[in-house]
Amino acid sequence: MDEAGKMKQGKTGGKKLTRRGFLGRALAAAAAPYIIPGSALGLNGHTAPSNRVVMASIGLGFAWDMFLQHKDVQLVAVCDVQRERRDAAKAKVDAFLQNQDCRTYNDFREVIARPEIDAVYIATPDHWHALVTIAAARAGKHIYCQKPLTRTIAEGQAVVEAVRRHNVVFQHGTQQRHDLAMLFGCELALNGYIGEVKQLKIGSPRGQTCPPQPIEPVPDGLDWEMWVGPAPWSPFTGRRIKSHDWYFISDYSMGYIAGWGVHHADSGQQASGMDEPTGLIEVDARGTFATDGLFDTPYEWNMNFKFPNGITWNWTDTPNWYPERNWSDPVRHNMGIRIEGTEGSIFIWRSQVEAEPKSLLNVKIGHRDKVQLCRPGGEPIPDFIECVRRGLRTCAPVEVAHRSTTLCSLGAISMQLGRKVVWDPVKEEIVNDPEAQRLCSRAMREPWSI
Repeated sequence: MDEAGKMKQGKTGGKKLTRRGFLGRALAAAAAPYIIPGSALGLNGHTAPSNRVVMASIGLGFAWDMFLQHKDVQLVAVCDVQRERRDAAKAKVDAFLQNQDCRTYNDFREVIARPEIDAVYIATPDHWHALVTIAAARAGKHIYCQKPLTRTIAEGQAVVEAVRRHNVVFQHGTQQRHDLAMLFGCELALNGYIGEVKQLKIGSPRGQTCPPQPIEPVPDGLDWEMWVGPAPWSPFTGRRIKSHDWYFISDYSMGYIAGWGVHHADSGQQASGMDEPTGLIEVDARGTFATDGLFDTPYEWNMNFKFPNGITWNWTDTPNWYPERNWSDPVRHNMGIRIEGTEGSIFIWRSQVEAEPKSLLNVKIGHRDKVQLCRPGGEPIPDFIECVRRGLRTCAPVEVAHRSTTLCSLGAISMQLGRKVVWDPVKEEIVNDPEAQRLCSRAMREPWSI
């Protein structure tokens, strides 16, 4: 019998419920303290649920949970084409939030169809970035997308257009753009403290090779068709989906020149004053490719860039992941970025800045300096959430993300052709080279398109 039936019979717990008893219990309940957690009300430093940014993570790759502990965020959904990853992510979210509310999805389109979701964090393989970002923008979702922005230049152009058209907040996962030490080094260069900047010497981690791999059965719980998505179809082998092995397969990524190197391309662009170039950019790059095996992106490279303001870059792979003192390789540069000027030099790396003369480290950038770079809050998620709440431009906006990723793409195209290419950043096309221009885009496997 349900509770309504019990009430009709005047019974509760086997005892007759009289009018006097009912009133007594009601008064006692009213007098008893009713405890609501402070977090639910927005007390004790917590943000009330109604004021939080409702988010979902699409693609459970790098740092998919970076917004989970943000006090102004409510993470309500996780999406991945691997069931094991989905289930593990849900368990982590539910354990942290102490509820069972997080929902799991195999298809990102179901996530962005939810009207209550304000923003998405995208950590899919690179070949999915453009499609997910464009779909999210069209649905009015704000976007934090991991680097690199896209797989091709044409995809980047489409992403920029979608983000602008639908007026959503966007941030790129190039966190060096909010590293305080690196910003300070860039400001020293941009404000003339080392004289006229002449050259940047950049070192970033080299790629990898992999022997041919056997075809394997698709594991239970993996939607292989959806994982491949717009890329050419291939039979399954476990290393195709292993992080970060897919970085070195050209169907999914440009390799480490973009998969990692876009960090330094972005900081180098910032240090060179080329966030908004207006003149021609020359790119002459050479790379070493494996002759067989699963990985087909360059694993060694030497790239030369010449910008319209006269600054040149020499960018090489490097075998070390962190800067080494007394680096002496005559060909490959130390991990990081060395900015050389007519009156000194600056070396920048995450949380590090070195300068010659050393006295430059005592400079205080202030109102008398022409360039003062954006310094968002010191959180791991710099300024994205605050920008979403206030409708502001982030420190790593979509246009800058596209330009940084384009530099990597131009290097890849030059390597593939074995010759110099010239880029017009205003027209966004390669000059007088139809063959190179065709490499700015790639066909997508049906039914996917941008």
